[in-house]
Amino acid sequence: MLNRVALYIEKNELLKKNDTVIVGLSGGADSICMTHILCRLGYQVIAAHCNFSLRGSESDRDQAFVEEYCQQNSIELHTTLFNTTAYASEHKLGIEEAARELRYRWFEELRRQTGAAAVCVAHHRDDSIETSLLNLARGTGITGICGIRCRNGHVVRPLLAVSRTDIEEYINEQELSYVTDSTNLETHYNRNKIRNIIIPEFQKIKPGFCETMAANIENFTAVNSIYQDVIKKEKERVLTKKESTLYINLNKVAEFVEPATLLYEILKHYGLHPREIPKLLYMERGKQVTTQTCRISIVRVRNERMLAVESLSN
Repeated sequence: MLNRVALYIEKNELLKKNDTVIVGLSGGADSICMTHILCRLGYQVIAAHCNFSLRGSESDRDQAFVEEYCQQNSIELHTTLFNTTAYASEHKLGIEEAARELRYRWFEELRRQTGAAAVCVAHHRDDSIETSLLNLARGTGITGICGIRCRNGHVVRPLLAVSRTDIEEYINEQELSYVTDSTNLETHYNRNKIRNIIIPEFQKIKPGFCETMAANIENFTAVNSIYQDVIKKEKERVLTKKESTLYINLNKVAEFVEPATLLYEILKHYGLHPREIPKLLYMERGKQVTTQTCRISIVRVRNERMLAVESLSN
């Protein structure tokens, strides 16, 4: 287990030897396992614990456990208390999304304050499989079915090479204590339904399903690397920018093997519904589409048919 994590970190260049790292330490088995392994591998570990005020006395129990664990193991600890429900209501977010925003914003603030090289979170292989299936159910492209990335900016995930079973075995071998989040056993959340109901059913249909899915995700990720490289080169070919307006050369877009896909990759972050983006290929001059962030219209520049995407942020 120790060697597998070390090799995964090295292969994906997640951390450098003796780096100082922030670890998201909830007190659960996954984060305890990750913290224990990173300490054994020689990294300078600073623990960060979020109390989301969502589970009453259980949330306070988790924080007390983490405080005791860090004291016993001489690990520097930072804690924070969030009113997650109020934040979700104020920003019109679901509870899970609100907690995610609060958590990662604070992690990044703490990383900058401490000068840490990275923030380590304890997602593992099975979490990535759940994410891939959840994205498929919602509707997604190739990036979505790749599951969880091992790196997202300064956030890294050293345990993606190991399964939940691997973690449980390591915890037992090392005789480590941890706390259990009772909401993980509920089926109220979609992710829990996939974890506790759907994946076990797939395992009955195809024993070794998780191993197969892990291999699939590895293949999808390789294909996605090629795809993203092609899209990057095509963007350079069809895009120009002047001040706050992005110009998309629709004549050049039409030359691509999948024009609608290329246009989607260019415009997917502009607040348009995915099904509306292909229609812009045929939009008539004089018409326009407005979102919260931009105004899109058809213009002609040197006899080229262009889609002008004007930013409204200013």
